[in-house]
Amino acid sequence: MHLQDMPLINKLAIALMLVGLVLLIGHGLKLYLPGLEVRIQNMGAFAPLGFILLFVVLTPFFISADALCFAAGILFPIGAGVFYIILATYLASAFIFFLGRHLLRDRVISHLAKHQRFSKLNEIINDNEFKLMFLLRLTPLPFAMLSYAFSVTQVRFRPYLAATSGILIYNISLVYFGYSAKHLSGLISDASPQSTVSYPLLTVGLVISVAVLIYVAKLAGNAVKQLGYKD
Repeated sequence: MHLQDMPLINKLAIALMLVGLVLLIGHGLKLYLPGLEVRIQNMGAFAPLGFILLFVVLTPFFISADALCFAAGILFPIGAGVFYIILATYLASAFIFFLGRHLLRDRVISHLAKHQRFSKLNEIINDNEFKLMFLLRLTPLPFAMLSYAFSVTQVRFRPYLAATSGILIYNISLVYFGYSAKHLSGLISDASPQSTVSYPLLTVGLVISVAVLIYVAKLAGNAVKQLGYKD
């Protein structure tokens, strides 16, 4: 059953489970955060540059972009983490486009031929270039795989890069999840608050973020089907 076909109560249950998972992850990270944060602080002005470079270098090799977005929320203040992830996402997207179109084209085409969901992409994307790419970025399809798939079609670079903005909704939410996991971990360990962050507001934000992601995925899935792109 696809996510958009689930009853509302099931979707809410999934949202609550994800919130609980964020809390558990935050609790598990609590022992490691102080040392990790000290290392980041010791890098000084080079910390953001190092993180962005790490994102750009690792994502073309299918290292989880989700984990890196989550880490940004843990390691940096929320505003800074969001900014770094936005910049890193665009840079990584451009880098993958260059690799797929100029250096790894034959290998990418050979690999994508094994995946049915990508086999018809080149046939239909020319008529709805930006719209289809943007909507597909809103779906749970892997960031690197989708970027490589776009790179071997006839799409132009500028619409491709602009359509990358579709995934920012997902990536920014993951940054928020990481930020929330860090600050909400004290609820599980019964530790005293270490900041002025409002725990109730963080929790409400988590629920809203998950609900938005589910809603956006539903809209994107329906719109993509109307355009004729089906798995």
